[in-house]
Amino acid sequence: MKFGTLVAVQRGGGGTPGTRGSSRVVHGIVVGACQNQIRVKLIEDDPLDTVGWSKAGDIGWWSKSVVKEVE
Repeated sequence: MKFGTLVAVQRGGGGTPGTRGSSRVVHGIVVGACQNQIRVKLIEDDPLDTVGWSKAGDIGWWSKSVVKEVE
């Protein structure tokens, strides 16, 4: 994926929908990559976060398998 690509990050897992840590999609922009990891800057808040990347502007690493380009 190219720098600046708009992406959807699949976050979370099990749990009741709408609760902290539950499965959801958060949008961001690609700002880097290394092997099978994509570095994404969030462009929206994620109030259901449990690991610390919860605000628009936060940057984190995710596996390529959970980062999808938004068309």
